[in-house]
Amino acid sequence: MKRDYYEVLGVPKNASADDVKKAYRKLARKLHPDVNPGDKAAQKKFQEVQGAYDILRDEEKRRAYDRFGHAGPRMEEAPGEGPPGFDMRGGGASFPDLGSLFSELFGGRGAGEGPLSGMGSGAAAADSRASMEVSFRTAVFGGTLQLQTTRRVVCATCKGAGHKGRAPCPTCRGQGRVAQMEKLRVNVPAGMRDGGTIRLPGKGDMGLDGTAGDLYVTIRVAAHLYFERRGNDIHAGVPITIREAYSGADIRVPTIHGSVSARVPPGTQGGQKFRLRGKGVHDPRAGVTGDHVYTVRIAVPKTISPAGREAAALLDSLYDGDPRAGLPTGLE
Repeated sequence: MKRDYYEVLGVPKNASADDVKKAYRKLARKLHPDVNPGDKAAQKKFQEVQGAYDILRDEEKRRAYDRFGHAGPRMEEAPGEGPPGFDMRGGGASFPDLGSLFSELFGGRGAGEGPLSGMGSGAAAADSRASMEVSFRTAVFGGTLQLQTTRRVVCATCKGAGHKGRAPCPTCRGQGRVAQMEKLRVNVPAGMRDGGTIRLPGKGDMGLDGTAGDLYVTIRVAAHLYFERRGNDIHAGVPITIREAYSGADIRVPTIHGSVSARVPPGTQGGQKFRLRGKGVHDPRAGVTGDHVYTVRIAVPKTISPAGREAAALLDSLYDGDPRAGLPTGLE
């Protein structure tokens, strides 16, 4: 039983002509006898792929196949004929030359005329992208990190030609380029924001002419357990005691630049915010430095004692009224 032609090429029945061609091109590169000398299994598969492509690329043959299956296209063939490139009458198969095959697919570049890839912009230098995660500290103060990435470079075996003689290059398989892993040093500037981009000139994909595009690295900043950045400001919470909130006090406030002394005024309320000027993130490009904003949280003692209850009752008597007065009774 012959396999379904769409299944052979790995495309759905509603595949466009371009999709059919792309699928055939991919399989032909992999299975062509010039790439797999002496491999009878690959030769048989290539013959099957070639036959499927010959039917599905032709609109009339494809319509007949869709309607009548394998009987449809066969009815349109003359006795003894088969797909182009196959000598069915002689009992053997004379496969199309690999260079001629890709010349037909890609528009006129033969095996002796340069890279078999012959894909226009696909073989040109191109920018590429990568991403890396950095610590909160590195994003704030800058640093140098190592990034491992992969890019396409000119094949050293064939120098980008894509072939050795009339056979495809065994290293790049006719592409003219190979994927190469590289370790790069990335200088992260101070004040780097999450989602920001760093450009590394000449570290993108290389074209067959030896030029290379740029690599754009997107920075992802890891969250800090305590500090939160908003713009160039740093936000954090600071717990204070009931006495400090009621009477006021000098407290130590952690900032990204170290611990600093700050004054909490008498009668400070829970959730109240205070600002320390110039203690945020410095942005060298804009020439500005953000602030440190801390929100106080009144910490209530967890130890319950008679003396504590008396102190709490005394504090409760100091309220001018019900602190919940004026709140809505529900969704009105």
